[in-house]
Amino acid sequence: SSARIWETVQEALAAEGFRSYAVGTRGAGGTDHTPDAADYAPSNYAVDLMAVVDALGVGRFVLVGHSLGTLTAGYIARDHRERLLGLVQVAGPHPDRTGPRQAAAATPSGTTPVGAGYRPTSSEDEYAHWESQHLGLSEETRAQLRRDIDNNPEQRRTGQAAPWPGIEGVSASLDIPTLVLLGDADDVVPPSEPLRYFLEIPVAVRHLAVFHGVGHYPNAQVPKATAKTLRRFIRAQVGESV
Repeated sequence: SSARIWETVQEALAAEGFRSYAVGTRGAGGTDHTPDAADYAPSNYAVDLMAVVDALGVGRFVLVGHSLGTLTAGYIARDHRERLLGLVQVAGPHPDRTGPRQAAAATPSGTTPVGAGYRPTSSEDEYAHWESQHLGLSEETRAQLRRDIDNNPEQRRTGQAAPWPGIEGVSASLDIPTLVLLGDADDVVPPSEPLRYFLEIPVAVRHLAVFHGVGHYPNAQVPKATAKTLRRFIRAQVGESV
């Protein structure tokens, strides 16, 4: 996707005094990209993100990852734990996945849409399915976001795929407040994957939010509810606005 997916969430956070940055990983949203698929591993995204954070002069922060971004967050939690005030993992695949995801859940009509995630759309039905999960964004932002996805380099889609070595056990070692957020109608990442991740987190620091009837993109489908959940988690568990 691209950083644009957070637009409405960020507006809602800013209205409550929270400062946030949405960062597009390499290859996304018109950012620079290289022809080597290996450059697009989430471990490299983590290096990029920490460079951005340092350039912005941000010290400690709450890190929010969405989907593949939860893996990037996993590498940061492993290597830069001292920088994190809290962690939020939204609709993420389980880090120990070794192959393609399970089949997506079937729709009421019995068909399984392809392209609801990060591949270019190939039919009006696929676009309509994707759009239905992004109606919390403005029409202009939604159109630009879709162009971002369709323009992502193919190397990015292949280079960031599983396996993701080195973060399989990070969840069990977390010692910072950690929220796992997901929609129970996710047909891109099966809800069982973030739920399994949640159950591995130590009980003392784990928190869970499940949005009923929401798909893979709570930040675009129900952004105001997502922002409210983030604010509540940060204020209750971190104890400060960041």
